[in-house]
This record gives sequence, C-alpha cells and structure tokens, in this order.
Amino acid sequence: MPSKNKTIPLTESSIHLFVNGFSFCTPSKTEFVPITDNIEDFKSALKDLLSFYPKETFSNTQIVSYHQPSTFVPDLFFDKNLLPNYLQLYGTVDEHSALNFDVLEEEKQVNVYSYPKLILEILNQQLEKATLCHYNSLLFKEVKEKSNASDKKHQLYIHLQKGSMDLYLTQNASIIFQNHFSIQNEDEFLYYVFFVIEQYKLSNDQLELVFLGEIIAFQSYYQCIKEYHQTVRFEDRKSCGTLDVDQHPAPFFAQSFN
Repeated sequence: MPSKNKTIPLTESSIHLFVNGFSFCTPSKTEFVPITDNIEDFKSALKDLLSFYPKETFSNTQIVSYHQPSTFVPDLFFDKNLLPNYLQLYGTVDEHSALNFDVLEEEKQVNVYSYPKLILEILNQQLEKATLCHYNSLLFKEVKEKSNASDKKHQLYIHLQKGSMDLYLTQNASIIFQNHFSIQNEDEFLYYVFFVIEQYKLSNDQLELVFLGEIIAFQSYYQCIKEYHQTVRFEDRKSCGTLDVDQHPAPFFAQSFN
C-alpha cells in the first residue's frame, strides 16, 4: 500500500476514484463505473474492464483520488510522523480510510489526504505498478503554472466538479487561498465565489476569474457569474469540454497528461 508520493507521475492511463465510483481514463476512452456496497461487485467490474484493454494499457497506471479532506502543509513544517494531525480540523478519518501524502517539490508543499483503504488494496492487487496521488496536488501545480504565465495581480481559479468545486485565489502568482466547497445549485456557487472576493476586498478591475475547463454540464454556472463579473476566462484541457459528468464527475483532469 502507498504511504507517500514524492512525485506526481504522468501516465498514458489513469483511474480516478470518487466516493460513488471510479472513472477509467485512457487515450481512447473514458468510462465511469459505480461502486456499490458489495465489494465483490467492484472486484468483478474492475476485472472486466482490465480484461477489455491490452495488458500494457495499465502497466504504469496513475490512480487519482478525489476523496476529501485534503490539506496542504508547507514542506518546511511537514513531519510524516504527525500525519494524522494535519486532518484533525476536518474531523476523524474513518476506519475504512488510510492516509497518504504527495510532495510537491517545486511548490514546496505537501498535500495530506485520506483514501479508501480497501478499494486501493484491490486496485494494487490488479495493478502492480500503480501510483497514487490526489487531484488537489495536480490542481495546485496547474494553478501555479498558469498563474506564473499571467500578468494579472489577482486571479480566482474555479474548478467545477459534479456537486462541488475548488477555489484557488492567487496574488502575483502566489496562492493565497484554497478550499473545496460542496454546491448543489447556482446560488450556492455564487455565494462561495463572492464570499472569497469580499473577504479579500477585491474589485472587478483587480480580479480575473479563470474556469478550469469549459464543460457543457456547467454552462449555467458560467452564465450566472457573467452577470456580475465581466473578466472571465477559460483554461481548457484537450477534450475535457466534450465529456459528460456521467463519464467523469470532474472532466478537467479526465484526459492523460501527455
């Protein structure tokens, strides 16, 4: 079982784990498989999918966890012996979960998170060379890279998922705020976006809103924010806009990273 990740691997194929299922992502196809309470159903579905593809397709698979909570710790203050302490503010990690961390060396951050223990054990039995990371680690690196290329003083990056979103606020290419929010409709979406804007006292001319991906399922969110804020930009990743959230609940990272 993984205990840490010093690097974030870039692979041809990946398996993205959500609370209610997992998405198989290959260069040719993305497919979502629900997870039921019967673990044998999960084992069966996994074996069927793996047998469908050539064996080498998943020879170096990246497993991406979308489970919460996840929190960043500056590497200067990180101690792996204190791993459980970093998530204490988010409540107790249940007995079915284990802890892992990703080291973001260039960003000098460590992302601590929980993951479903039994599900990972089954995946590792079938995928011997699989590596685990958290999507927030990929997201942090993505925001840092894109903010470094911008000449705007403030940018609010918005990563929409099915039923939730991540907000990253940057100032002069430094991340000064990051959080994950559950949302069910446009009103809740607007509430959290403007909560961050008001907390940092940002005016419209100071701030650029950047959506990570332009996803068909989230068009109503894009439209409602444009009624209040005109400086809106989209950062797309290849093919993510054509995916339905039923194939992948967080389409921006659905494709391979090549």
